[in-house]
Amino acid sequence: MGNHRSRIVTMLLGLLVALAGGFGLTAPAVGAEPAPVAVAQAECGDTSGFDTTPLGELPPEATDTYDLIQSDGPYPYPEDDTVFQNREGILPDCEEGYYHEYTVETPGLDHRGARRIVAGSGGEYFYTSDHYESFTLIETGDGGGSPDPEPAPECGDTSGLESVALSSLPAEAQDAVADAQGGATGTTYENREGVLPDCEAGYYQLFEAGAEDRVIAGDGGEIFYTPDRYATFQAVDTES
Repeated sequence: MGNHRSRIVTMLLGLLVALAGGFGLTAPAVGAEPAPVAVAQAECGDTSGFDTTPLGELPPEATDTYDLIQSDGPYPYPEDDTVFQNREGILPDCEEGYYHEYTVETPGLDHRGARRIVAGSGGEYFYTSDHYESFTLIETGDGGGSPDPEPAPECGDTSGLESVALSSLPAEAQDAVADAQGGATGTTYENREGVLPDCEAGYYQLFEAGAEDRVIAGDGGEIFYTPDRYATFQAVDTES
C-alpha cells in the first residue's frame, strides 16, 4: 500500500513539473548574474556625469601639460596635439577632430606612460591616469594653471575685438588675407582658446603668415589676424 501511494505521489509531482514547464514557469538559474546595463554616452558638451578635480590637485606634471596647451607647445612627443578618437566612448559623443590628446609626463619613465590630458574644442579638459580607462573633468580655474577664459561671443559678433587696417599688416599677412578672400582653402582652426566668436566646427580656416603670425578666415567673411599664435586677435578691416 505504501509503495502504491509513493508511485501516485511521484506521478503527481511529475505532472506538476510538466504543467509548470508548459506555462513557461522556469526557476531562475542558481548563481546567474544579471546582464550588464549599457550606459548611454553623453551628448557632446554634457560633462555633468563626470567627477571634477581642480588642476592643482592633480600631479604637478598635469599643470605643466595644461600650460603647454595654452601656449600651443612645444610638446615633448610627436603624438601630442593629435586627434583623440574617443573609441572607448567614455567622453561625451562629439564629432571626429573635437578632442586632442596630450602627454602628462610620469617621472622616472622614458616613454609616454599612461597619463594624458584630453582637450575638447569647447574648452573642456579631461585627465586620465590609466590610459583612457577613466576620466575626471579638470577644473582649470582652481588650484593652479590659467583661469577659465571668458565666454566666447556668439558667432559673427566681432564687436569685442580691436580692429586693424589691412594695409598695416605685414606683407605675408596681407598675402594670406588675399588668399582667403580669393577662395583658397586653409586648415581648420578649432578656436580652442575661445577668443574668437563661438561658431560651429569647421567655420574657421587658418592661414600661416610667418613664424607666429596667423590669419583666420570665417565662413561669414570675417578676417582675423593674430601676431602671437592665437594669444590675441584683431578683426581685419579689409577696406583700409
